Amino acid sequence: MRIFLFGTGKVAESTMKQIVKIPDSIKLLGFIDNDSAKWGNFMGYPVYSPNQLCDFEFDKLIILSDTYYKGIRENLEYWYHIDTKKIESRKYLLKILLMERYKNTEDVEVKEILHYLENNELSVYNQYVTRREERQYVVEWDCFENMPYIILEDKRMYYPYDYVFPNVNGKKVVIDILSEQQPSSPHLYIKDDINIKRGDVIVDAGVREGNFALRYIEEVSKAYLFESDARWIKPLEKTFEKFKDKVKILNKFLGQTEKENDINLDAVISGRLDFLKMDIEGMETEALLGGKRVLLDNDVKCAVCSYHRSGDEARIRNIFQSLGYKTDTSQGYMIFYYDESIYSTLDFRRGVVYAKKR
Repeated sequence: MRIFLFGTGKVAESTMKQIVKIPDSIKLLGFIDNDSAKWGNFMGYPVYSPNQLCDFEFDKLIILSDTYYKGIRENLEYWYHIDTKKIESRKYLLKILLMERYKNTEDVEVKEILHYLENNELSVYNQYVTRREERQYVVEWDCFENMPYIILEDKRMYYPYDYVFPNVNGKKVVIDILSEQQPSSPHLYIKDDINIKRGDVIVDAGVREGNFALRYIEEVSKAYLFESDARWIKPLEKTFEKFKDKVKILNKFLGQTEKENDINLDAVISGRLDFLKMDIEGMETEALLGGKRVLLDNDVKCAVCSYHRSGDEARIRNIFQSLGYKTDTSQGYMIFYYDESIYSTLDFRRGVVYAKKR
């Protein structure tokens, strides 16, 4: 496959430094850049002007910038008449690198993903998560609170006032917000004996809009909600206003230690804990170490995300096992292309580690 990469900025430099070796099945012809000052050489490859593309036979032109992808693509199609089928995003580069690396794998689940990728765009969930009839939640506006909201299972769930929603048929909507929690998802929090029962005390770490906790809030006796992004606190307070007697919202980073903006589970929870859900952007191992007392003192049903960083599944399992918990993982693999190191690790990751006492 003969490819060009578009862009010679920081993203291109970072991506190229991560790629240990470009497979023999891929021929990188060079880079394309709009800036004439960049024409010449970049990381050992020639850099051309877009108008020189017509001098080459190539299969794909991969735009490395996610931020400016749409604008660059439109310009290439309109001004330089590049066939739209030849233009791809950075995810396509990751896709072909993964397919080359694992082409001889014996892992059945990886084989299934590779087969899917032959005719589909790479995503975080791939074939495991499908849009269930594109279910749409129409966004309403609370004029008094100056915030938008949707109705989720008969309850209002609020968003920041400046949140950008997709527009479908003239209406602002949220599309299938629970799609990641369908049974086939590798991002599934609740399964089998890892569940929430009436009267449970729960922790939802990494709440964001609160859709997970909101579904169970009427059942639980106490909910600790951790969200480090201050932008979500006011919407969360409004969403859980009717349940404020049993909800504690903490605008802190959950980790191992206590500092000005950091807190740990052992400092917050002095007694019982029945269920722990944790999805905190790669800080899961530190947060578990900051809750060792709580985990030892209780038999906590745990669903902890393990896909943000390479190797986190093993680290999370080791922590739990050292505390007397047995572990399992969600089914299927995730491809977390938001991880800046993914082009060097080229790994498939389990989405969630489940744990409970032996």
